[in-house]
Amino acid sequence: MTSADPSPNSNADRIKYVAPGKTKTLADINGPGVIRHIWLTLSEDETESGKVEGHVEREDDMATAAFWYQVGQPKRYTALPSLSGRTLPNLDIIIEGKAMLPAARHSPGVLELQKGYDWTGDGQIVFMPASDEPVLEVDSQVDKEAYRGLILRCTYADDCGVYRIFLDGKNVRQPPNSVARQKLQDFDFCSRHLALKDIYLGSFKLPTGKHTLRLECVGRNPLSKGKCVGLDSVRLRERWNKKRKALQ
Repeated sequence: MTSADPSPNSNADRIKYVAPGKTKTLADINGPGVIRHIWLTLSEDETESGKVEGHVEREDDMATAAFWYQVGQPKRYTALPSLSGRTLPNLDIIIEGKAMLPAARHSPGVLELQKGYDWTGDGQIVFMPASDEPVLEVDSQVDKEAYRGLILRCTYADDCGVYRIFLDGKNVRQPPNSVARQKLQDFDFCSRHLALKDIYLGSFKLPTGKHTLRLECVGRNPLSKGKCVGLDSVRLRERWNKKRKALQ
């Protein structure tokens, strides 16, 4: 099995991104075969340059698994570890919606805790704006300076708007070398079907103290019924704070 793209210089059919906590199947093949080579290139914060430069490994937040089936009596070559030995550690500091609600600030509208569905903790905080330019601000506390991945667990629904996200006053999607009027990425939370998804916003060195997330509505999808936004939780994921030398 190899790339399905006929061009020898193209890798356009690659799996470009795997969201935190999600899985992708690289191959599902019936019949005998031999795996000779697997190539994986990982995220941009691997090397000191901040670029993807060849094959580098992250031991902290990636795992691969292969399964195979054989004819006849299987032979066990090694004992499986106990269940506790196979349980992944919790790498997240989780700030649930209920904890953020009391200090949250917002433009005119209703902000409340909504229970049910697949929301974690005691539910999500949902903001139902009553103005043309909705804004929601929530705080999270960092007790010890750390390099963490910032993940928002948000709701997608048919009455949600398009939002721009800021951390401590800076757009999380603004590159360091951006120029004036450069188009930045916004987040469209409109969906025909109710869904809860994790949004990875990047990894940051977060100093001790309070940090503010600001969600500014910049419009809505033509198919959306409104400009609401639902925030289940903020997750600060432990990252491998080690930069690799660029490969020569």
